[in-house]
Amino acid sequence: MITVEQRAADLPPEWDDVVGDNIYLRRDFLAFMERCDDCGQRYHLVRDAAGRLDTVFMTYLRRGYNLSMFTPLDYRVTMTFVYVPLSVTRPGIAWGSCRDEALAYIRGLRGYTLILNLPEGDYPGFATGLTCSQCVLEVRWPSFEDYLAALRSHYRHRYRKALKASSGLRLRWLERPEEFDEELYGLYLQVVGSSRLVIETLSLEFFRGEFFRILVLEDDAGPQGFVQLLANGDELIFEFVGVNYATNHTYDTYLRMLLEIVRYGIENGFSTIDFGQTADDTKLKLGCDYPELYAALHHSNPVVMAIARKLAPRLEYRPLATRFQVFKDSGAVLAEPIELPLDRGDGELAS
Repeated sequence: MITVEQRAADLPPEWDDVVGDNIYLRRDFLAFMERCDDCGQRYHLVRDAAGRLDTVFMTYLRRGYNLSMFTPLDYRVTMTFVYVPLSVTRPGIAWGSCRDEALAYIRGLRGYTLILNLPEGDYPGFATGLTCSQCVLEVRWPSFEDYLAALRSHYRHRYRKALKASSGLRLRWLERPEEFDEELYGLYLQVVGSSRLVIETLSLEFFRGEFFRILVLEDDAGPQGFVQLLANGDELIFEFVGVNYATNHTYDTYLRMLLEIVRYGIENGFSTIDFGQTADDTKLKLGCDYPELYAALHHSNPVVMAIARKLAPRLEYRPLATRFQVFKDSGAVLAEPIELPLDRGDGELAS
């Protein structure tokens, strides 16, 4: 049996048991998202034959979504997403034994439907393809200096160069939500404006959420960048970022912020750091692993669905083929050393 709710406040406590460590599907986080951006969300609850809650998922409608965003084309459609309205690496569904019943229900929705950030697997009736891969750093060093020492020389040299270039910046953690102001929000909008891959633009209120820690890098002229972090048990998640592109080259701000995330993760005892799905070339050179994630597309019109299956391989994401030997103890074949980019042209929206 499948029931639908419109408000997180109406979800039963066992919802949180089903979603497990997917913090973005927790009831408190969903309620927070409703306050920031009510997107007409629907929460679907699938119960097994004994009446136990087994599978849950969230849907919302987005108009003007570019289905061909990983290509030079621009094909805008109205899309029902099974996804949390954030550019994050978690799916908007958590399933148990009722997985097939949930997928059948999703296939019954009218028009286009897209399930994002799925593990590799069989999704019958859907056209599947790769979406942006995840960048995850396994934390295994007792200190930040030990991390730097473990790097191959050309990576270590590049990062020390970034630390030196940004030494004139002051680092400050925001202590109160209202400290995130219009000036900082403007840095986030700079990143959104430079990005080719945009699903949503978040409100200022999102950055004032009680779930996050925000580190600001500033000089006498004001803030030059910030990073937003989320603790999820022993996992640290890089949420969003803001950068003043006018000074990014001078200070190497973006790379300095990534290094500060590594430092924070090590010093605070996290096991992994989820660096998200964008600017993957830069993040892989930090030493991240690169697990692939999948998207499953459906359309209620059989003709459109047949076309979608044929086009899926051309529309999917193309992960980087190069694997970088970042650490001295790696046995992989070394790619030719190259200068690390200051930032990538598609911006840095997610995590």
